[in-house]
Amino acid sequence: MSLGKSKREIIREKRKEQKRRRVMTFIFVAIAAIALFSITVILPKFLAGSTKHENTKGFSIGDPKAPVTVVEFSSYTCSVCKSFSENHEKDFIAEYVDTGNVYFTYVNIPSDSEQSLAAAEASYCAAEQNKFFEYKEYLYENAGHSDAYTSDNLIEYAASADLNSDEFQTCLASDKYADAYLQEYEYARSVGLTGTPSFLVNETLVYASELISTVESALK
Repeated sequence: MSLGKSKREIIREKRKEQKRRRVMTFIFVAIAAIALFSITVILPKFLAGSTKHENTKGFSIGDPKAPVTVVEFSSYTCSVCKSFSENHEKDFIAEYVDTGNVYFTYVNIPSDSEQSLAAAEASYCAAEQNKFFEYKEYLYENAGHSDAYTSDNLIEYAASADLNSDEFQTCLASDKYADAYLQEYEYARSVGLTGTPSFLVNETLVYASELISTVESALK
């Protein structure tokens, strides 16, 4: 009887080794795929969700002495408003507000739906803590969901945006901003607003497609 391994045993061990290598290769590929997904999808969303805005006061951001003032009239249940907030506002602030050229202010123009009014009311409570622009990101990010603006979710967004949760909840429960949007309606009517989002660039009311060209003209 041979003391060495039989040919069959050697073949069996080779097959086991090949199988082990295939499993390890699959695991490495899976890990690499997860890492790539995290870098390209999850990380950008995480960074976007943790944006910090400097030089803010209430609903305004930038230098009050900037040569151009831009007032945005917008609603959290407006799909075009959501698109501007998520796809264009960050670049606009970086290029014009952070450079001292534009003083930017947001004005709530909610629809008459309960959801829209609740989101607007909550935004006033965020503005009290000068965290409106951070908070607004969550309002738009979750827009479209049937339960997006329940009290529990509005409070959860406040915590995610690093607001003082106790102060926010006290503010929200007080209902002191329940009718604040009515003053915004009056302001909007006084400048001839016909739809959202619209932008008042100094004294000129324009839509989003005209915003950049109007700001550039004002700066010249």
